[in-house]
Amino acid sequence: SSWLKTPIRPHTSRPPGLAFSPQLMASVASRRSPMASEAGTAMMGFAEAELNQLEEVVLSKIQQRVPSRLSEDNFIVKAFKYHDLVDSGSVDFMKFKRAMAPFTAGILDQDVRMIFDRYAPNGALPYKQFANEFVRGSRRKGGGRMGGPGSEMTLGSEAGNQVWEGPEQCLMRMKGCLAGLGPRAIVALAMSFREVDPENSRTVGQNAFEHVLLQHFTSESGCPVQAGQVAQIFQLFMQPYSPGLIAYDEFLQALKDDPMSQDRRACVRLAFRRLDTTSEGMVDLDKLINSFNASRHPQVSEGGRKAEEVLEEFAETLQDSVAFRRGQRCYPSSLVAWEEFEDYYKFISASIDSDAMFCAILQRVFDLDKTPDQSVESREKLARPAAGIPGKSRAGLHHWQSDTLPTNLSRSMADQSGSINQVLEHARAIIARKGLRFAVDVVQNFFAADDDVDDLLDMYEFRRACQQSGIMLKESEEEACFRMCGEGNGRQQKINLQKFLRALHGPLSPQRFALIEDAYIVLGGDPKSEDSEVNPSALKQNFCAEGHPMVVKGEMDPGVVLGEFLDTFSLLAHVLGGCQTGAVTFPDFLAYYDLVSSTIDSDALFELLMSRLWLGQDEPESVADPASPVRGPAESQAGGSPSKRWAVPVEALDNPLARQRPPAFVGGVGGVGAYARGSDMEPGGVQDTHRRFAKGPMASSMDAPITKSHIVFNETETGELGGVVQRLRSSLARRGLKGWKLLGERFLQHDHRRNGSVMRLDWQRLHRSLGLGLSPEEQEIVFKGFSVTRRDGAMDYRECMRSLRGPLNERRATLVHRLFDVLSEQGPGVSTEKLKASFDAKNAPLCLVGTKDAASERQEFFEAADFFGVQGGFDAQGFAEFFNMISSTYREEDEFKLMMTAAFGLPSGGPFMGGC
Repeated sequence: SSWLKTPIRPHTSRPPGLAFSPQLMASVASRRSPMASEAGTAMMGFAEAELNQLEEVVLSKIQQRVPSRLSEDNFIVKAFKYHDLVDSGSVDFMKFKRAMAPFTAGILDQDVRMIFDRYAPNGALPYKQFANEFVRGSRRKGGGRMGGPGSEMTLGSEAGNQVWEGPEQCLMRMKGCLAGLGPRAIVALAMSFREVDPENSRTVGQNAFEHVLLQHFTSESGCPVQAGQVAQIFQLFMQPYSPGLIAYDEFLQALKDDPMSQDRRACVRLAFRRLDTTSEGMVDLDKLINSFNASRHPQVSEGGRKAEEVLEEFAETLQDSVAFRRGQRCYPSSLVAWEEFEDYYKFISASIDSDAMFCAILQRVFDLDKTPDQSVESREKLARPAAGIPGKSRAGLHHWQSDTLPTNLSRSMADQSGSINQVLEHARAIIARKGLRFAVDVVQNFFAADDDVDDLLDMYEFRRACQQSGIMLKESEEEACFRMCGEGNGRQQKINLQKFLRALHGPLSPQRFALIEDAYIVLGGDPKSEDSEVNPSALKQNFCAEGHPMVVKGEMDPGVVLGEFLDTFSLLAHVLGGCQTGAVTFPDFLAYYDLVSSTIDSDALFELLMSRLWLGQDEPESVADPASPVRGPAESQAGGSPSKRWAVPVEALDNPLARQRPPAFVGGVGGVGAYARGSDMEPGGVQDTHRRFAKGPMASSMDAPITKSHIVFNETETGELGGVVQRLRSSLARRGLKGWKLLGERFLQHDHRRNGSVMRLDWQRLHRSLGLGLSPEEQEIVFKGFSVTRRDGAMDYRECMRSLRGPLNERRATLVHRLFDVLSEQGPGVSTEKLKASFDAKNAPLCLVGTKDAASERQEFFEAADFFGVQGGFDAQGFAEFFNMISSTYREEDEFKLMMTAAFGLPSGGPFMGGC
């Protein structure tokens, strides 16, 4: 800068931080009167202040080069040590100049010498002490040299020991004070000058000037000024052609902010153009005030101020600013010109720190962020027919006539009501497909659009939130939403945020509400009590991520499910302002699961999720499947069923894919192995006599066909054949009903004699074509096991199918009998067509959890029903066998329960449920 190119002289330059324009300073300097020389003695302290500013410039350059690992004073000491070859700890001026050369570029030698003399009065500078004092500014705060007497100028009896400051420093302090006090402060100062200038001459004398400044800058304001300082400021701005007077416009211009940045000026211009709809450069004052949306002001949104207070401040300061600019003798007019509007924001610009905040305030209060839209701007016309004004249509080039076509208002409103429900259902389906996190983001988008926090959205805010959420609505659909959830009429109509979100999420059925209440009770809360609260840690401890259907299927990790729950719950609570006391109340819990419910279309899936994740239904051991893998450590410790069905991790559950191949012998429940010798049996064991070769009553009906133990394959699967049958059943279960149907078709295809049997080569060929995954030894075990009762050496595949289906436990059998009674209407059987017509594929468990689509599930079920149905229907036994195959595909009780209830439109509870 130019002030660095000249030596320091009193009254010839200014500090770089002072916001004076060059034109203003030149104008003031050219108009100085000879009277200014009388204050020369009082201005001697200005050289010291300018030296302080010079040191600050040098220090800032040093700070830019200091590496992060060094402090500033150590960096300076290191620079001086490079020139202190004898390590004396002090340097002369030449070495000082060379060491400081990288940081004093553009500064004259005499100015560098003044800095040296300030810290080295004896000609030798101790650089360690210099580095310490220079960085901390101890000499600059003191304002003098190294303890030299008389180096500090005071104000005398008025200020005690206060350090003298020049008029520029005083103006800078006054400017900072006005900026901190807000728009009212500088506008009130301007109005005070207007009051002492009744002639509107735009000048005031020294007495009036001193009166105004001492009135506004008192100790209470935090920026006191003295009469001597006021006199110096007056001399600085005194007019050469008007002795004893100053132009207070120039004084106020010095107190205003720097010329507004391009961003600020562009926002001011955009706001005025938005208001100046006629492009005349004039806007009515009432329109300006009415267009100021104080409820969107950032300070109002944050809760620091009230909207009424902000609006009142804007209206008063704008009116006072326009009145000051016009003066007392101006013609009264309610129109505000562009220059007056811009000058107002020049007045208050200094009170707003950053350009970003300044632009954000104007964009919000004048709705600049709401892009003009013809469909929105024309909403006022939509209210005309409702106000009794008949609609008009163009009859010719320049003529309009009333629209005389009759309209049926009730029919139109009914159609709109039906269409808006369909639109909301479609939007709900889109959100549900994108997941729970997206549903929370949608709520956050709508609440963020309500920046004035009044739970009301205008058309612009509503449209922006819909665009951010990916909800595309036509203009007619937006209008229908406003009619359904709006408040007000015409352009002032706004949509109620809470009401719209309730409509978007859909109603919560009593059944789902009861499940949410039960889950909150499990957490230890009371949904009926308003004071009931639950610790957030209880949610994390009781949330059983291992029971989630996707985790059970192995498609998701329990940690991911738990993380999603914790993230979405906390984010939604933050958006809705819930959990204010740090605890979870029932309304907080209900709000979250109301949102979860909106993403789940099926009541059956919602019940499945709530029962697995929270309710953890106990399973009595008397009705549980003996082969059920769901038993954890809690059961063995307590001697009964665990407190939660999903209390053990998924990794601990029995996984068919993770099972190792069984050894050649697996001990049976009923006794010894398949090939045990008589000497290995306990006393009183079974005799070493095979039933096949036994004559008469020696053979026991409880003996297995090819073993000497009590194994019966259609009841208890043990031994070699039992293990192979279990693995073959698991392989078929993973393929679903399609696997059972293919197996049955292949058996029929290779049954050339139509006697229910297949030969060895046909069995091997069948196994190879289906890829059942058995080894040659296991294939031989199956063939021998189911061919022993036949004299022709063929395998009885009907007996094999019965063994593969296995038995139903009591709970599942009860569900099958109940469904048969409902579909048969207490008749002898169920027709295949009725069974298919009653099946709702979208409520099947695999469709509910998203592992299979409804179309493929429906096709698979229909083909299996057609294949296994005998003569177009099922009797009681055939019905039980068919659903026995379905039962093998569902290892979990709650999934099979959904298949037998929700998939056929039956309620999940009832007297026939057998404890389910």
